[in-house]
Amino acid sequence: MKNLFGPKGCERTFSKMDFRPGGMYHYSMRTPDGKELWARFIYREIVPPERIVFINTFSDANGGMGLNPWNPNWPKETLSRFTLTEKNGKTTLTIESVPYEANEAERNAFNDKGARGGMKMGWGGTFDLLAEYLAKVRR
Repeated sequence: MKNLFGPKGCERTFSKMDFRPGGMYHYSMRTPDGKELWARFIYREIVPPERIVFINTFSDANGGMGLNPWNPNWPKETLSRFTLTEKNGKTTLTIESVPYEANEAERNAFNDKGARGGMKMGWGGTFDLLAEYLAKVRR
């Protein structure tokens, strides 16, 4: 994950994975302007090869819950579900993310098109990094 996760242009500076229900993926990255960003996933459900469900939050360096450094109204927690389906030898990954136990201001911030664009940029960068990584290991 340290080599694959996060938007392009961000340096991943810490990555620790405990991949099991109840386990945590804790990570940090440095943005191009030098800001250090910490976050975590707490895994709720892992059903190979079909589904991964986790709670995603910003965090501190110790793994405690943190707040979005750019948007104080961002939900403290989001529930994310990765679903993998196979058809005719091809796998499709569907990512769903919704505010978890959020108030109205947090739901509104999450649904703002500009904020959602940031999420798309992060996941898009992750997929770009994955494609680059797979190209290297297939040589």
